[in-house]
Amino acid sequence: MNNTVKINQKVLRQYILNSNIPLENLRDEIKSIDLILSGEKSPSFNQLSRIAKKLNIPTGLLVLPEIVDTPINNLDFRTVDSTSIEEMSSELKDTIIELKTKQEFLEGEIENKLNFVGMFNTKTDIKIIVSKARELLEIDEKYYKDKSKKDINFFRKQINQLGIYIFFNGKVKDNTHRLLQVNEFRGIALSNNKAPIIFINQKDSKNGQLFTLIHEFTHILLGHNEIFNDRYVVSNSEMIANKVAAEILVPETELLIQKDKSIENLYNIFPVSKHVIARRLFDLNILQKHQYEDIVDEIEYELNQIKNRNKSTGGNYNNNLKFRIDKQFLNYVNNAVNENRITMTEGMNLIGVGYKGYKILTQ
Repeated sequence: MNNTVKINQKVLRQYILNSNIPLENLRDEIKSIDLILSGEKSPSFNQLSRIAKKLNIPTGLLVLPEIVDTPINNLDFRTVDSTSIEEMSSELKDTIIELKTKQEFLEGEIENKLNFVGMFNTKTDIKIIVSKARELLEIDEKYYKDKSKKDINFFRKQINQLGIYIFFNGKVKDNTHRLLQVNEFRGIALSNNKAPIIFINQKDSKNGQLFTLIHEFTHILLGHNEIFNDRYVVSNSEMIANKVAAEILVPETELLIQKDKSIENLYNIFPVSKHVIARRLFDLNILQKHQYEDIVDEIEYELNQIKNRNKSTGGNYNNNLKFRIDKQFLNYVNNAVNENRITMTEGMNLIGVGYKGYKILTQ
């Protein structure tokens, strides 16, 4: 396998044109730039990185099939007020570009296709989707009685072994000055029949991250690219993904058995937020609307009190870094570095870490 990257020459030419940088300047940096622009030669990842640096844009933009606005705006994105927005934060944009770059690399490494990606659509009965999801995850309606299966690590492992790549982060790559905001998005799904990717915003609560993981897993089954904020749902596909995730994590038959328990007790039984439990009770007509709204107000007040009291220290860097990066993806990158198909610098760029981080991950 050669050490080159497929690109759309029209995209590269457009970014060069937008940069107002003379082509002669690029020729000084990349001797084969004319051959790359003509399509006679494909650039290496290192060359592409150098071109991007010269143009002052993220490398990932140059591997996309179109200029960045088209693929990003085609994702099903909503804002916190349920309205579409033309301008995402630069942090969200760069996170999407980073994930696209990872997916492009994986596509060149993987041969087999996954038959469950896009196997359903928005007209499929939700019960059928739930049944298949449980089959793939190897769980039943009573999964929550096994404490080991209520942990996000369990569900991550089950989804990983299907061939889906899962990343967690609360910032752009390793930049502590560029934090991600939960009120903008909680997760991202990038469907692909060879290398589907799920990204979870690590700034969310642990239960929130688990719900998002199952929500995005559902979008992979639907074959969707999607950016998720679970508090505001405006599309049919979002409602389906929410209902599937809720039924997977809080099965209706099991909740009905426990329905007389308090929200607090149910919260200790099922691995979801109090918001999700309250919503499930409301959707099942166990709570009336005014009861549901009162409970949500109480939950919001409680969460705000906790946020005001607790300030995260960030935890152990080494452990957090190892948790953030998908191990299967790391193995592909490390193998490519060891086989001299990409340089260590290219590997670090793909993973999104510096030399220290790379050594921590590969030691």
